Amino acid sequence: MLHADALKGIVPPTTTPLTENETIDREAVGRIMDWFVEAGCSAIFTIGSSSEGPSLTREMRFEMIDACADALGGRLPLLAGVSSPSFQESVRQAEQVAEIGADAIVATTPYYFLYGQEQLYDYFMALVDRSPLPLVIYDIPARSDNELEIPTILKLAEDERIIGIKDSTGNFARGIELINALEGHDSFTAMQGSEPFVGPAFLMGFEGAVLGLANAAPRLCVALHEAGTAGDLERTRELQDLVNGVFPFFFAAEPGTRNVGSIVGAMKTAQELQGLCSRRTLFPARQVTDEDVERIKAFLDPLAEAGWIDYA
Repeated sequence: MLHADALKGIVPPTTTPLTENETIDREAVGRIMDWFVEAGCSAIFTIGSSSEGPSLTREMRFEMIDACADALGGRLPLLAGVSSPSFQESVRQAEQVAEIGADAIVATTPYYFLYGQEQLYDYFMALVDRSPLPLVIYDIPARSDNELEIPTILKLAEDERIIGIKDSTGNFARGIELINALEGHDSFTAMQGSEPFVGPAFLMGFEGAVLGLANAAPRLCVALHEAGTAGDLERTRELQDLVNGVFPFFFAAEPGTRNVGSIVGAMKTAQELQGLCSRRTLFPARQVTDEDVERIKAFLDPLAEAGWIDYA
């Protein structure tokens, strides 16, 4: 069984490379997995936001997980998203991804309907009871509609089958409160999901991170993790400044929005510029244009000049 230690590091939430027919581009998946391994990443997460998971059919989700597992060949642990508003659907997906080759499941709270903390606790405990694989909690209330309170997370962390959490609340003060509260929970790893303060989060005790930016510059993210967890304040500040400078690339295609075509399209554009995959996103997301590429590239160029990105 996968343990929490596997989550200590950079866990890219991989994109889903697509062919012209909107099928999974398995060759591109292979290139991206090799790239992550060579960059020093700790594990891979697929079928999350960056993977366009909610837009994929069930068959495409399983195909993507299979492509990642095949390409990785056991070199890194593979985390697979099974989030759904339906408990039974999440259970079925957990059973299937275990057969395909995932090492852990990742789930948000059940979205759309609102639930109390007792029901959310019961949901995750029932899910891990029915899952053949350990569970990572994905705390993203802006997308899942239900926010987990820290006492609820602490109760869940007591179960060794629940091995970690991705904190995508965007609330740094809450993140530090969570880290302090988790002291002594050695079988549970807290991972940060927000690029603008990931360096300070490492300095304060977060041991891992799931960063969309790793789809553009994984070696930079790995270096920031190493500096922050080592307590190297000067190096952490230097690398965090680079991260903050490039961060607007996520929104360059559609300034002033948080539309999926801009965010996922930016990550895929960064990968296209490095010869890894097409920038194509799933309909009805707005496609990144050639003009958008130039705006995105303007934010990436400093990373290329510093050696963190290698254009094809």
